[in-house]
Amino acid sequence: MNHLLKVQQLLIPDLIEKMYRRYLILDTIHLHQPIGRRSLSDILLITERVLRTEIDLLKVQGLVNISSKGMTITDEGIDLLADLQSLMEGYAALESLSQQIKQYYGLEEVIVVNGNVDTDEVVKKRLGEAASNVLQRLVINDDIVSVTGGSTMLSVANQLKPLNKRVIFTPARGGLGEDLSFQANAIVQQMAEHGKCQFEVLYVPDQVSEEAYNTLVNEPSVKRVLDHIKNAKILIHGIGDAMKMAKRRHSSSNDFEILKQKNAVAEAFGYYFDAAGEVVHKVRTVGIQLEDLNESMKIIAVAGGSTKQYAIEAYLNVAPKHTILIIDSTVAHWLVKQIKQHTLPVT
Repeated sequence: MNHLLKVQQLLIPDLIEKMYRRYLILDTIHLHQPIGRRSLSDILLITERVLRTEIDLLKVQGLVNISSKGMTITDEGIDLLADLQSLMEGYAALESLSQQIKQYYGLEEVIVVNGNVDTDEVVKKRLGEAASNVLQRLVINDDIVSVTGGSTMLSVANQLKPLNKRVIFTPARGGLGEDLSFQANAIVQQMAEHGKCQFEVLYVPDQVSEEAYNTLVNEPSVKRVLDHIKNAKILIHGIGDAMKMAKRRHSSSNDFEILKQKNAVAEAFGYYFDAAGEVVHKVRTVGIQLEDLNESMKIIAVAGGSTKQYAIEAYLNVAPKHTILIIDSTVAHWLVKQIKQHTLPVT
């Protein structure tokens, strides 16, 4: 993918999507000309209403002609296709990765941004920008948006733009023993500031004893926030490496031993998963639980980097099917490679 596409994807992600759609329309007209709108709609799986708007724009730009026989491409349109070919092939490659992952895991949507979070900090901004755009698309008035902690979630917060909606951001969990800026309480505050919305905090530890948990959840201020978390319309969360998350929680040596013995590779919401996505350990946490992820909740999972690829793969084996997954291309390429190995015919 060339430098121009990288810059565009970072600054104006929607522009690339529109460019690619119009490129496909031009290319399909070129291959099938003269072609009618209905036939073009059937080939591209784009509604005639949307297609009409796009064709009108291309006509005004002098890129297509419309006659009683159908649509044809102009010489200027042919030249533009040649100029855009290498640029759009890079975007198409990411789209292909997205579709393969979406279909294999049965997810609602998969978005891939170019790069590797582990080697380029700019890629984390791309993940944040993509998640911000999805949130802008999904959120409506009076929604509660619940958010976990971590550096990736902080990037989402930093990339968020005013939502122009009545929204409350709430932390999905208590505080971990980590940098305060990475805690869910601080991140929802940042999101509310950037999104011009309201927020609430959950001033309790993430991991507590059974006795402490039973006491805390009955505290009125805590109970109110927990009720909001369980009734959130949108959840934005990361996917953690099992051992790193246990370290961030300052877990006991006994917990570490259990995780090693049971080959835990991923963590989310206090649950630890093995490579097959089976829950192998659970710690008592204050906040959202796996069973709270009902079908009415819109879920956005954001993660990237080659060091997290095994964790992401493991979590996807148990992720709710209505999840929107946002990952970097390093993870996407690796996942597709794993998918192809799993689907190879037995000889």
